[in-house]
Amino acid sequence: MSRFILKRICYAIITLFLIITATFFLIAGAPGDPIAAKVGQMPEQAQAIIKAKYGLDKPVFERYIIYMKNLLTTGDFGESIIYTGKSANDVIKDNAWVSARIGVVAIAFQVTIGVCLGLVSALNRGKLGDHIIRVCVVLAICVPSFVFAALLQYFVAFKWKLAPVFGWGELKHFILPVAAYAIGGIASYTKYMRSSTLSVISEDYIITAKAKGCKKGRVVKKHILRNSMIPIVTMTGPAIAGIFAGSFILEKMFAIPGLGAYYVKSVSDNDYTMILGLTIFFAMLYVGALIVVDILYGLVDPRIRVAKSEN
Repeated sequence: MSRFILKRICYAIITLFLIITATFFLIAGAPGDPIAAKVGQMPEQAQAIIKAKYGLDKPVFERYIIYMKNLLTTGDFGESIIYTGKSANDVIKDNAWVSARIGVVAIAFQVTIGVCLGLVSALNRGKLGDHIIRVCVVLAICVPSFVFAALLQYFVAFKWKLAPVFGWGELKHFILPVAAYAIGGIASYTKYMRSSTLSVISEDYIITAKAKGCKKGRVVKKHILRNSMIPIVTMTGPAIAGIFAGSFILEKMFAIPGLGAYYVKSVSDNDYTMILGLTIFFAMLYVGALIVVDILYGLVDPRIRVAKSEN
C-alpha cells in the first residue's frame, strides 16, 4: 500500500508540473494587455518601469523559469498585476475559508441526503417512492444550479421573505447558497448510490447473509451500505476539492466574497498572475483529493486494499 501511495504522489507531482507549465504558457500567449488598465496614459518610461516590475519585459521562457523558481523555493504564487501589493497567496488566505464553509456544509447535505435517498430508492425498487425519487433526480440533474439559485432568490427571498437575497457574515446568509449548491449534488449522489446498491444487493454474499437468517437491518448496515459507498467516496474526494472552484456563478449571484468570485473577476480583469496562482491552487487541491480517495478505497473495502498490496 505504501508503494502504491508513493507512486500516486509521483504521478501527482508530474501532473501538477504539466498543469503549471501549460497554464503559464497559455496565459502568456493569450490576447490582451494585462497592464493596459494600470498604465493608462502614463509616459513610456513609466510604462517600462511597471512592466519591469512584473517581469513582462523579459522573454516568456525566462519569466517561466523565474516563476517556477519562486514557486518551488518560497511557495509564492505571484503578485497581482491589477491590485498593487496583493498576491495570490493573500487572496487564497483571506477568501478560501469563505468558499470552504459554504462548500463543506453543502457537501455534508449532499452526501447525507443523497445516500439516504439512494438507499431508500434501491431497497424499494419499482415502488411509488422509487419512481418519485427517480423523477426528482432527473429534474435536479438536468437543471443548472444557477437556475435553482434564481428560483430560490425569487420565491424564498422576494416572495416569502424567509432569507436574504445576498450578503455574507451571518448564519442566514448560508441558506440560499447552500440550498442552490446542494440540490444538484444530492441528485447525483442519489443516482449513484441507487445504482451501486442495486448492484450490491444481487451479490452472492448478500443472498448468503439472508439465507443464514440475518436481520434485514443488519444486512443493510453491515453489508449493503458499506459496499455501496465506494462510488460515493469516489465522488466526494474531487467534490471537496471543487468547493473552491465549483461555485463561481453562485458566489457571484449571492455576492459571496469567495475564491470563485475572485477568480471570475481576475479573468475579466486579465490579471494573469492571479489567474495562474488560483489555477495552481485549485489543481493542487484536486490532485490531492484524488490521492486521498485512493487511500479511502482501502478503508471502505478491504478487498481493494488486498488487491493493491498483491500488485
